[in-house]
Amino acid sequence: MSSQQTAGSAQAGLLEAPAATRLSSGRAADAAAIYVLLAIAAVMEFWLRDLLTNPFFTDEAWRAYDITLGAGFFSHLNQSGAPLALGWLGIEDTARLLLGNTEPALRAPMFVAYPVLGIVTYLLAKKWLSRPVSFCVAALLMVNPWIVNNALQLKSYSYEGILSVATIALILLVRRTTWRPVPLLLLYVALGLTAVFSLPNVFILGPLLVLDLVHTIRSRDRTWLRIAGEAVAGLIALAHFVFFVRPQAGVAATSFWIHYYAPRHPGPFVHFALQKLVAFDPLMVTGVVGVQNNLPKYKLPLVGHELLAVGILVLLAAGVWAAVREATARTLVVALGGALVLELIASPLRRWPFGMTRVNLFMLPLFYILCAIGAVWLARAVLGRLGRLRQRDQLSWWRVPAFAAFAALLAVIVVSGGTATARALEESHAVQAVPAKFSEVKVAVARARRLAAPGDLVIIRTSRHPTAWYAEGWLYYMESYQGYPASIARLPRIPASDTDPVFRVTPGLVGAFLKAHPDSRAIFLVELELPNGYPSALHSQALQTLLQYGYCPVHMTDYPMFAHMTVLHKGTWCRGT
Repeated sequence: MSSQQTAGSAQAGLLEAPAATRLSSGRAADAAAIYVLLAIAAVMEFWLRDLLTNPFFTDEAWRAYDITLGAGFFSHLNQSGAPLALGWLGIEDTARLLLGNTEPALRAPMFVAYPVLGIVTYLLAKKWLSRPVSFCVAALLMVNPWIVNNALQLKSYSYEGILSVATIALILLVRRTTWRPVPLLLLYVALGLTAVFSLPNVFILGPLLVLDLVHTIRSRDRTWLRIAGEAVAGLIALAHFVFFVRPQAGVAATSFWIHYYAPRHPGPFVHFALQKLVAFDPLMVTGVVGVQNNLPKYKLPLVGHELLAVGILVLLAAGVWAAVREATARTLVVALGGALVLELIASPLRRWPFGMTRVNLFMLPLFYILCAIGAVWLARAVLGRLGRLRQRDQLSWWRVPAFAAFAALLAVIVVSGGTATARALEESHAVQAVPAKFSEVKVAVARARRLAAPGDLVIIRTSRHPTAWYAEGWLYYMESYQGYPASIARLPRIPASDTDPVFRVTPGLVGAFLKAHPDSRAIFLVELELPNGYPSALHSQALQTLLQYGYCPVHMTDYPMFAHMTVLHKGTWCRGT
């Protein structure tokens, strides 16, 4: 299966154009497709433009704090709230140094990566599909609600699809027999670096290196040189995982991804795997809403939902069937299937969530390309060669009902998938300015700085462990953020050394904290609004504990999407105490 074969039937019986003319025409078509993809990206980014400047929320703020640490992040690995790839961290840190430490500056690389994902998907799809079909694949991927909503945040999930595509392109490049030794080894180095720039790309790279090793042994083309290159690529990915990613495994000790970790017993494991695999379809198309990845309020009618799921499954199955029969397209099947198998192995070990969730968006470009290959294969199977259809005696009796079924299948996918996508994007547009969880931390910090004086303290109480994670958003906006107006920027900051994140405000913890900071004028008690995070009993206990040390509440402010903040002054008479 190749792009020439795809276009071949359309050229049947026509005079061959000169090679130079075809090349020029092809380049013009590629340029036009890329310009349209850029236009789609511009429209979507304008449609959801508030996401560029909104305050960071929850895990965006954690990432902003980690990025701001710069080289200091290496000593912070075991405290990271979310595992990050070294290459992605470097991209974001470069943006911080060049553009400033603000929301638009840190989100800018992902805004730029969004159209790049569409372009590289188009270019890879052309390996097996015609230009129009390849363009449709890329355009549909770019309006996928999963991709759009996650591409416009300080998160790497949509961007990681670029590295998945790049890995397959590099594997196909290294198979060429014309490379000299040094360029060939550099390509293998580039393959290893894809796992440095994309956290989950090791799931794509591992199976493809095994496939490349099999190809190397069979082809006997500079066998030892290629094996050395494969070893270099594998060692780069392994070193990145062992020395940089693995120490960031703190989230494995929490319940955050508990519903995406497979049980270890065989029976429940199989049930879990089947359940999560089924959940990919059609959720990978219908998508999510907003920065918090909520399911859309709009639900497809049951019949439409089930028909869409069946339609996607048929296209994917046909795509896999067609791809395994062609040497280069087989890389798509190995990459996608291998990634799913490795994730299933990692899931019960609490090393990676398995299922249709944001951390697995790196696989979506491969899903889309395989589904498109399946659609083309089915169309050819049903219609046959165009030249034969002109001859009445070649028109088999089964082609008419088969064509009707195929047309109905595509119609269901277009109507149901298009409706679900449009509704999800419409809802995402409507909620883009609605405060997300923890997004009010920016306002709360500004308020605290207006009230603070040098030497004041902050106690952050959370009902979840590790407590340090939930202080990072506050610390980012307090210590590092550069987007406040001058009236706020010149006010005192309360540094991390004067901030204590705790699970409970107990006399022992308060006593030790105050002993290290004697004669502090005020304490800002910040109680996070996590689920069950601000029960009145714990609030009363915290106030009573601080009262024992002479601190009385003088001001209270509630931020429903972040925390309840109480300002306590020392030596102030407390009414009702």
